[in-house]
Amino acid sequence: MSESSIFEKVLFVGMDYKIPKGGIASVLNTYSIFIHPFKFVRTAASELNNVQKVWYAVSGYLLLIWKLFTDRKIEIVHIHSASGTSFWRKTCAIKIAKMMGKKVVFHCHGGGFKEFRLSNIKKVDVILAKVDCVVCLSGEWNNYFQSIGCKHIVTIKNVIREPNIENVEKNGVVHFLFLGLICDSKGIFNVLKAIGDHKQELQNRIVLHIGGNGETDRLLSIIKELGIETLVRFEGWVDKEKKQYLLNLADVYILPSFIEGVPISILEAESYHKPVITTNVGGIPSIVQDRVSGVFVTPGNDKEIYLAMKMMAESEELRQKYGEASYRISRDYQPEAIKKELIGCYDKILKTSNIR
Repeated sequence: MSESSIFEKVLFVGMDYKIPKGGIASVLNTYSIFIHPFKFVRTAASELNNVQKVWYAVSGYLLLIWKLFTDRKIEIVHIHSASGTSFWRKTCAIKIAKMMGKKVVFHCHGGGFKEFRLSNIKKVDVILAKVDCVVCLSGEWNNYFQSIGCKHIVTIKNVIREPNIENVEKNGVVHFLFLGLICDSKGIFNVLKAIGDHKQELQNRIVLHIGGNGETDRLLSIIKELGIETLVRFEGWVDKEKKQYLLNLADVYILPSFIEGVPISILEAESYHKPVITTNVGGIPSIVQDRVSGVFVTPGNDKEIYLAMKMMAESEELRQKYGEASYRISRDYQPEAIKKELIGCYDKILKTSNIR
């Protein structure tokens, strides 16, 4: 079966990806470029108020019903979900697809899914039992879904775009970069504390660039309180062009999260040959090798974060060595490799009448 004939049979459901904000939207945005045709229904978007969220969800469900009625080629509904409210929104899409006789792929992106399920075990397991295939992001997550009784599980790696590498003037300091949601679970406030505790040693040696949304007022307040305005630059939410610039500018990527799935931002940084300071949580060990492509620190350990930053800042040779290892890892997450994984998953579902 040809690529186009397989993708004709698939309808994707998830976050609005036209202006990608967040990991799921970034994945879907990249899918839309290399998958033809790309059939899609959006059920959510970033930065909506409660009324808008309800409207997006309800209109999305109605559009889903209409597409499944009118496009008879669709046999698989591939639903991308995080944890929490994202999961509950997608349960309606799962039920609609099953009622209309379609195969359902549940694609779990939520780094906090284990904790979320523990507080809703019965309800979550009832929904998981309805789907025909669970897609997870790493071997660690595959083992987890097996342990809770899911029968058909496929590991499909997150996808990243080809990097657009350019030379950028770096003004003699080592540039660190954080991209993502500004909140405690991403560890960014621990990074600020680590810098604040050692600002004299780091002055004129490093700059940390922060791009993202979330607790921005708290971020700016802490930067001022710690007196590290010359060491930290808040870039706001970054668009595609600004992200490319920052990834080219950066010497080291840092994301010391407490919980994670498989962070797209790390993979993107690796594709730009960047070493990574991060933590050994979720699916991160599948994309970062400690003391090979980066450095693992303990979540919440400010001292370890500082020592890792100091080590990277002091050795250009180490940054280059780890950066090349990072790039080698990232090649398995390029579009052509992921397209083959998706086709293999769909082909198996289409050929099997009852795979659960």
